[in-house]
Amino acid sequence: MTAVHLGFLTEATTVEWGAGMIAPLPDHDAVVSAVNADSRHYGGWFYPPLVPVMRDRVESKNRPDMPTGFGLPATHALTLLSGSGNAPSEDFFIALFGMLKGLRLQREGWQHFYRCPTRRGSLCDFYADDREIARTLDIATDFWTANPDNGIRKLAFGALHWHLFAQLYEHEFERFNAQYTALDACWKLAQKVRTSLPRRPTHAQRPGLLAGELGRAVPPWAAMPANESSCPLSARRNALVHEAMYADEPIGFAHPQIERGMELELTGFVARCLVSLCGVENEYTRSPVTTRQIIGFSFGGETSR
Repeated sequence: MTAVHLGFLTEATTVEWGAGMIAPLPDHDAVVSAVNADSRHYGGWFYPPLVPVMRDRVESKNRPDMPTGFGLPATHALTLLSGSGNAPSEDFFIALFGMLKGLRLQREGWQHFYRCPTRRGSLCDFYADDREIARTLDIATDFWTANPDNGIRKLAFGALHWHLFAQLYEHEFERFNAQYTALDACWKLAQKVRTSLPRRPTHAQRPGLLAGELGRAVPPWAAMPANESSCPLSARRNALVHEAMYADEPIGFAHPQIERGMELELTGFVARCLVSLCGVENEYTRSPVTTRQIIGFSFGGETSR
Protein backbone atom coordinates (compact mmCIF):
# COMPACT_ATOMS: atom_id res chain seq x y z
CA MET A 1 0.00 0.00 0.00
CA THR A 2 1.32 3.42 -0.98
CA ALA A 3 0.20 6.66 0.64
CA VAL A 4 -0.67 9.55 -1.67
CA HIS A 5 -0.32 13.04 -0.25
CA LEU A 6 -3.15 15.50 -0.81
CA GLY A 7 -4.39 18.88 0.33
CA PHE A 8 -5.21 21.47 1.35
CA LEU A 9 -7.43 20.69 4.38
CA THR A 10 -7.24 22.65 7.62
CA GLU A 11 -8.97 19.96 9.71
CA ALA A 12 -6.70 17.37 11.29
CA THR A 13 -9.34 14.75 10.52
CA THR A 14 -8.94 11.01 10.05
CA VAL A 15 -11.53 9.08 8.03
CA GLU A 16 -11.40 5.31 7.66
CA TRP A 17 -13.62 3.13 5.46
CA GLY A 18 -13.49 -0.40 4.14
CA ALA A 19 -11.14 0.36 1.23
CA GLY A 20 -8.80 2.89 2.77
CA MET A 21 -7.98 5.74 5.08
CA ILE A 22 -7.29 9.48 4.92
CA ALA A 23 -5.21 10.84 7.78
CA PRO A 24 -3.29 14.05 8.56
CA LEU A 25 0.45 14.23 7.89
CA PRO A 26 2.81 14.67 10.86
CA ASP A 27 3.47 18.34 10.00
CA HIS A 28 -0.22 19.14 9.44
CA ASP A 29 -0.50 21.88 12.05
CA ALA A 30 2.67 23.65 10.93
CA VAL A 31 1.61 23.55 7.27
CA VAL A 32 -1.86 24.92 8.05
CA SER A 33 -0.39 27.71 10.18
CA ALA A 34 1.98 28.71 7.38
CA VAL A 35 -0.78 28.82 4.77
CA ASN A 36 -3.13 30.74 7.05
CA ALA A 37 -0.41 33.31 7.69
CA ASP A 38 0.40 33.77 3.99
CA SER A 39 -0.52 37.19 2.57
CA ARG A 40 -2.47 35.53 -0.25
CA HIS A 41 -4.78 33.72 2.18
CA TYR A 42 -7.84 35.83 2.95
CA GLY A 43 -11.43 35.17 4.01
CA GLY A 44 -11.26 31.40 3.59
CA TRP A 45 -9.68 31.55 0.12
CA PHE A 46 -6.12 31.30 -1.17
CA TYR A 47 -5.47 33.59 -4.12
CA PRO A 48 -3.09 33.09 -7.07
CA PRO A 49 0.36 34.69 -7.02
CA LEU A 50 1.21 37.38 -9.55
CA VAL A 51 4.05 36.97 -12.06
CA PRO A 52 5.32 39.31 -14.80
CA VAL A 53 3.77 38.89 -18.24
CA MET A 54 5.91 37.70 -21.14
CA ARG A 55 8.47 40.30 -22.17
CA ASP A 56 7.74 42.44 -25.19
CA ARG A 57 11.00 43.69 -26.74
CA VAL A 58 9.30 46.83 -28.04
CA GLU A 59 8.33 47.94 -24.51
CA SER A 60 10.73 49.88 -22.32
CA LYS A 61 8.68 50.02 -19.12
CA ASN A 62 8.45 47.38 -16.43
CA ARG A 63 6.26 44.39 -17.15
CA PRO A 64 2.87 44.22 -15.39
CA ASP A 65 1.91 41.21 -13.30
CA MET A 66 -0.82 38.66 -13.93
CA PRO A 67 -2.19 35.72 -11.91
CA THR A 68 -0.65 32.31 -12.48
CA GLY A 69 -1.30 28.75 -11.38
CA PHE A 70 -0.16 27.63 -7.96
CA GLY A 71 0.00 24.63 -5.69
CA LEU A 72 -0.76 24.25 -2.02
CA PRO A 73 1.16 21.99 0.36
CA ALA A 74 -0.19 18.58 1.30
CA THR A 75 -1.87 18.15 4.66
CA HIS A 76 -3.17 14.57 4.49
CA ALA A 77 -2.35 11.16 3.09
CA LEU A 78 -4.71 8.75 1.32
CA THR A 79 -3.97 5.06 1.63
CA LEU A 80 -6.04 2.60 -0.42
CA LEU A 81 -5.96 -1.12 0.23
CA SER A 82 -3.84 -3.34 -1.96
CA GLY A 83 -5.45 -3.89 -5.37
CA SER A 84 -7.35 -0.60 -5.40
CA GLY A 85 -4.40 1.78 -5.16
CA ASN A 86 -3.88 3.19 -8.65
CA ALA A 87 -3.86 6.75 -9.96
CA PRO A 88 -7.47 6.88 -11.28
CA SER A 89 -8.82 5.40 -8.03
CA GLU A 90 -6.75 7.75 -5.91
CA ASP A 91 -7.82 10.80 -7.91
CA PHE A 92 -11.49 9.82 -7.68
CA PHE A 93 -11.48 9.31 -3.92
CA ILE A 94 -9.47 12.48 -3.29
CA ALA A 95 -11.96 14.50 -5.34
CA LEU A 96 -14.99 12.84 -3.72
CA PHE A 97 -13.59 13.34 -0.23
CA GLY A 98 -13.01 16.97 -1.15
CA MET A 99 -16.57 17.37 -2.37
CA LEU A 100 -17.89 15.90 0.87
CA LYS A 101 -15.87 18.53 2.74
CA GLY A 102 -17.04 21.25 0.33
CA LEU A 103 -13.52 21.80 -1.00
CA ARG A 104 -11.45 21.14 -4.10
CA LEU A 105 -8.74 18.78 -2.84
CA GLN A 106 -5.93 17.54 -5.07
CA ARG A 107 -2.97 15.23 -4.94
CA GLU A 108 0.37 16.86 -4.11
CA GLY A 109 1.93 18.53 -7.14
CA TRP A 110 -1.30 19.46 -8.92
CA GLN A 111 -2.08 23.11 -9.47
CA HIS A 112 -4.97 25.50 -8.93
CA PHE A 113 -5.75 27.98 -11.69
CA TYR A 114 -8.01 30.35 -9.77
CA ARG A 115 -8.57 31.12 -6.12
CA CYS A 116 -8.87 28.00 -3.96
CA PRO A 117 -11.26 27.62 -1.02
CA THR A 118 -9.76 26.66 2.33
CA ARG A 119 -12.89 26.99 4.47
CA ARG A 120 -14.94 23.81 4.76
CA GLY A 121 -18.31 23.91 2.98
CA SER A 122 -17.33 26.56 0.41
CA LEU A 123 -18.30 24.34 -2.54
CA CYS A 124 -21.36 22.46 -1.28
CA ASP A 125 -24.84 23.01 0.14
CA PHE A 126 -24.74 20.20 2.71
CA TYR A 127 -22.91 19.18 5.86
CA ALA A 128 -21.53 15.66 6.26
CA ASP A 129 -19.79 14.58 9.44
CA ASP A 130 -16.87 12.16 9.26
CA ARG A 131 -19.07 9.15 10.04
CA GLU A 132 -21.35 10.04 7.11
CA ILE A 133 -18.32 10.69 4.91
CA ALA A 134 -16.91 7.25 5.72
CA ARG A 135 -20.23 5.61 4.85
CA THR A 136 -20.40 7.53 1.58
CA LEU A 137 -16.87 6.46 0.66
CA ASP A 138 -17.86 2.85 1.37
CA ILE A 139 -20.86 3.16 -0.96
CA ALA A 140 -18.71 4.88 -3.61
CA THR A 141 -16.19 2.04 -3.31
CA ASP A 142 -18.96 -0.41 -4.24
CA PHE A 143 -19.81 1.75 -7.26
CA TRP A 144 -16.14 1.99 -8.30
CA THR A 145 -15.58 -1.75 -7.90
CA ALA A 146 -18.77 -2.65 -9.78
CA ASN A 147 -17.73 -0.47 -12.73
CA PRO A 148 -14.17 -1.38 -13.74
CA ASP A 149 -14.72 0.02 -17.24
CA ASN A 150 -12.19 2.81 -17.70
CA GLY A 151 -14.70 4.94 -19.64
CA ILE A 152 -17.18 4.89 -16.76
CA ARG A 153 -14.50 5.72 -14.24
CA LYS A 154 -13.23 8.62 -16.34
CA LEU A 155 -16.76 10.00 -16.62
CA ALA A 156 -17.30 9.73 -12.86
CA PHE A 157 -14.07 11.53 -12.02
CA GLY A 158 -14.53 14.04 -14.85
CA ALA A 159 -18.01 15.04 -13.72
CA LEU A 160 -16.88 15.32 -10.11
CA HIS A 161 -13.75 17.30 -10.98
CA TRP A 162 -15.59 19.75 -13.25
CA HIS A 163 -18.47 20.24 -10.82
CA LEU A 164 -15.95 21.52 -8.27
CA PHE A 165 -13.79 23.44 -10.74
CA ALA A 166 -16.85 25.15 -12.25
CA GLN A 167 -17.60 26.87 -8.96
CA LEU A 168 -14.28 28.73 -9.02
CA TYR A 169 -15.02 30.80 -12.12
CA GLU A 170 -15.57 34.51 -11.54
CA HIS A 171 -18.64 35.19 -13.68
CA GLU A 172 -22.09 33.62 -13.52
CA PHE A 173 -22.21 32.74 -17.22
CA GLU A 174 -18.85 30.93 -16.87
CA ARG A 175 -20.09 28.95 -13.85
CA PHE A 176 -23.36 28.13 -15.61
CA ASN A 177 -21.62 26.93 -18.77
CA ALA A 178 -19.12 24.78 -16.88
CA GLN A 179 -21.76 23.33 -14.56
CA TYR A 180 -23.88 22.42 -17.59
CA THR A 181 -20.88 20.48 -18.93
CA ALA A 182 -20.73 18.60 -15.63
CA LEU A 183 -24.45 17.85 -16.01
CA ASP A 184 -23.81 16.46 -19.50
CA ALA A 185 -21.12 14.21 -18.01
CA CYS A 186 -23.63 13.03 -15.39
CA TRP A 187 -26.09 12.20 -18.17
CA LYS A 188 -23.49 10.19 -20.09
CA LEU A 189 -22.47 8.39 -16.91
CA ALA A 190 -26.10 7.60 -16.11
CA GLN A 191 -26.62 6.17 -19.60
CA LYS A 192 -23.72 3.80 -19.02
CA VAL A 193 -24.73 2.60 -15.57
CA ARG A 194 -28.53 2.93 -15.86
CA THR A 195 -29.48 1.14 -19.09
CA SER A 196 -33.17 2.12 -18.86
CA LEU A 197 -32.43 5.65 -20.08
CA PRO A 198 -33.16 6.46 -23.75
CA ARG A 199 -30.20 6.75 -26.08
CA ARG A 200 -30.86 9.99 -27.95
CA PRO A 201 -33.09 12.43 -26.08
CA THR A 202 -32.78 16.15 -26.70
CA HIS A 203 -30.78 18.38 -24.38
CA ALA A 204 -34.06 19.77 -23.10
CA GLN A 205 -35.29 16.30 -22.11
CA ARG A 206 -32.12 15.11 -20.38
CA PRO A 207 -32.34 16.78 -16.94
CA GLY A 208 -35.96 15.71 -16.47
CA LEU A 209 -35.18 12.15 -17.54
CA LEU A 210 -32.14 12.07 -15.26
CA ALA A 211 -34.17 13.34 -12.31
CA GLY A 212 -36.84 10.72 -12.97
CA GLU A 213 -34.28 7.92 -13.25
CA LEU A 214 -32.74 8.91 -9.92
CA GLY A 215 -36.13 9.37 -8.25
CA ARG A 216 -35.71 13.11 -7.83
CA ALA A 217 -38.16 15.96 -8.36
CA VAL A 218 -37.63 17.74 -11.67
CA PRO A 219 -36.34 21.29 -11.00
CA PRO A 220 -38.76 23.98 -12.27
CA TRP A 221 -36.25 25.22 -14.85
CA ALA A 222 -35.85 21.69 -16.25
CA ALA A 223 -39.57 21.02 -16.72
CA MET A 224 -40.75 20.85 -20.33
CA PRO A 225 -43.77 23.13 -20.92
CA ALA A 226 -46.61 21.59 -22.94
CA ASN A 227 -46.06 21.79 -26.69
CA GLU A 228 -42.57 23.23 -26.22
CA SER A 229 -39.29 21.79 -27.50
CA SER A 230 -37.11 23.38 -24.83
CA CYS A 231 -37.07 24.03 -21.09
CA PRO A 232 -35.69 27.19 -19.44
CA LEU A 233 -32.37 25.43 -18.76
CA SER A 234 -31.82 24.30 -22.35
CA ALA A 235 -33.00 27.64 -23.72
CA ARG A 236 -30.37 29.47 -21.63
CA ARG A 237 -27.72 26.95 -22.56
CA ASN A 238 -28.49 27.08 -26.29
CA ALA A 239 -28.39 30.87 -26.37
CA LEU A 240 -25.06 30.89 -24.55
CA VAL A 241 -23.36 28.14 -26.54
CA HIS A 242 -24.75 28.81 -30.01
CA GLU A 243 -25.53 32.54 -30.02
CA ALA A 244 -23.11 34.10 -27.49
CA MET A 245 -26.14 35.43 -25.59
CA TYR A 246 -26.86 35.36 -21.87
CA ALA A 247 -30.03 36.85 -20.39
CA ASP A 248 -31.07 37.99 -23.89
CA GLU A 249 -27.96 40.15 -24.29
CA PRO A 250 -24.43 39.54 -25.59
CA ILE A 251 -22.39 37.66 -22.98
CA GLY A 252 -21.40 39.88 -20.07
CA PHE A 253 -23.97 42.64 -20.61
CA ALA A 254 -26.88 41.37 -18.51
CA HIS A 255 -27.90 39.13 -15.62
CA PRO A 256 -30.98 36.92 -15.87
CA GLN A 257 -34.13 38.55 -14.52
CA ILE A 258 -36.15 35.32 -14.58
CA GLU A 259 -35.07 32.02 -13.03
CA ARG A 260 -32.45 34.03 -11.14
CA GLY A 261 -31.37 31.07 -9.04
CA MET A 262 -30.82 28.70 -11.98
CA GLU A 263 -27.02 28.67 -11.89
CA LEU A 264 -26.92 28.01 -8.14
CA GLU A 265 -29.68 25.40 -8.34
CA LEU A 266 -28.04 23.71 -11.32
CA THR A 267 -24.90 23.37 -9.19
CA GLY A 268 -26.95 21.70 -6.45
CA PHE A 269 -28.70 19.46 -8.97
CA VAL A 270 -25.37 18.23 -10.36
CA ALA A 271 -24.12 17.52 -6.84
CA ARG A 272 -27.20 15.46 -6.01
CA CYS A 273 -26.93 13.56 -9.30
CA LEU A 274 -23.28 12.76 -8.68
CA VAL A 275 -23.72 11.30 -5.22
CA SER A 276 -26.88 9.47 -6.34
CA LEU A 277 -25.06 7.90 -9.29
CA CYS A 278 -22.44 6.66 -6.82
CA GLY A 279 -25.25 4.83 -5.02
CA VAL A 280 -25.95 7.23 -2.16
CA GLU A 281 -29.57 7.62 -1.02
CA ASN A 282 -30.01 9.99 1.88
CA GLU A 283 -31.64 13.18 3.07
CA TYR A 284 -29.45 15.33 0.86
CA THR A 285 -30.04 13.47 -2.40
CA ARG A 286 -33.80 13.62 -1.79
CA SER A 287 -33.84 17.35 -0.98
CA PRO A 288 -35.10 19.97 -3.46
CA VAL A 289 -32.52 22.11 -5.25
CA THR A 290 -34.63 25.21 -4.65
CA THR A 291 -33.81 25.31 -0.93
CA ARG A 292 -31.24 27.77 0.40
CA GLN A 293 -30.62 25.73 3.54
CA ILE A 294 -27.55 23.73 4.39
CA ILE A 295 -28.86 20.16 4.20
CA GLY A 296 -27.81 17.37 6.51
CA PHE A 297 -26.16 14.35 4.88
CA SER A 298 -27.99 11.97 7.18
CA PHE A 299 -28.76 8.40 6.14
CA GLY A 300 -31.39 8.10 8.86
CA GLY A 301 -33.98 10.72 7.94
CA GLU A 302 -32.75 13.46 10.27
CA THR A 303 -33.97 16.98 9.66
CA SER A 304 -31.99 19.68 7.84
CA ARG A 305 -29.31 21.41 9.86
